[in-house]
Amino acid sequence: MRRAASAVLGILLGLGLASPGAAAPSNGSGRATFGVRPTGKDAPDDRPTFSYAATPGGVFQDQVEISNAGTAPIRLKVYASDAFTTPTGGFDVLAAGGRSDDAGSWLKISRGSVDVPARGRVVVPFTLTIPATATPGDHSAGIVASLATTQKDAKGNQVAVDQRVGTRVYLRISGALEPRLTVEKLTATYHPNGNPLRSGRTTLTYRVRNTGNVRLGAAQQVTVRTLWGGERKATGVADVPEILPGDEVTITAEINGALPAVWLTGAVHADPVPQPGDQKLALTAVTRERGFWAVPWILLGIVAGLALLVTGGLYLRRRRRTSHAAG
Repeated sequence: MRRAASAVLGILLGLGLASPGAAAPSNGSGRATFGVRPTGKDAPDDRPTFSYAATPGGVFQDQVEISNAGTAPIRLKVYASDAFTTPTGGFDVLAAGGRSDDAGSWLKISRGSVDVPARGRVVVPFTLTIPATATPGDHSAGIVASLATTQKDAKGNQVAVDQRVGTRVYLRISGALEPRLTVEKLTATYHPNGNPLRSGRTTLTYRVRNTGNVRLGAAQQVTVRTLWGGERKATGVADVPEILPGDEVTITAEINGALPAVWLTGAVHADPVPQPGDQKLALTAVTRERGFWAVPWILLGIVAGLALLVTGGLYLRRRRRTSHAAG
């Protein structure tokens, strides 16, 4: 929860960690326009992210470019922070005050703030030092430029706004790689149709967690089946492009057309998807199932009502016959 709470502001602003060259928007609300991307010492290069392969104890020297596309100079805070996967599958980092204990703490930015001239750029060197105790596998962070301002909301109130733009840092430490996903906390709820003769809708919610030490995506197939083998598949379940080690995403899938067959089984099948360059990893799919009740209460109520009417009619007929016989 510490990760999510410390990054709330960046998420609410929709800035998060951007692709190379991306910039904070300028929409007439007073926001500046600036960008962050990897760069060479003398000129920009074509790296989409910072990506390193290292052994424990390794040291890298590199630099990041911070650009200002606006017409006025700006002062930006620059910092590095641990990265994490948001519950919806996004990539974000801890806010400036958050405590990093992984790759974010291994990055030392040469300057904590920069003054970027209008239509200009500043190159900021940094050092990445891998501790001797670093564990094998993937570690991720971000280098962020942040602009704190005070603006007025729609009601005229003064509000603090933190614009953040950053670039990703991926690091792989040598050693045994363990690519592994799990599906956890699967729940299923059946929603009957108001028309007892029609099928209903099933909602399945679950979490896909990266329990290994390698960045993975996840392709999913979600189904509901009856006791006699009939099956319905969910549509519109998007693949998750990336889940960082130790993190998870929450998925909700809707399946239409399942009959209220008293007992149904929901199943989630997740296939790990390797990141670019990792196609040789040995990957294992995972399946999680959960049974749940899908009782056609409306139909049962109608049947029970009819049964009561029939039973009552038979009882009254029998009483009449008995009364006639006694008379």
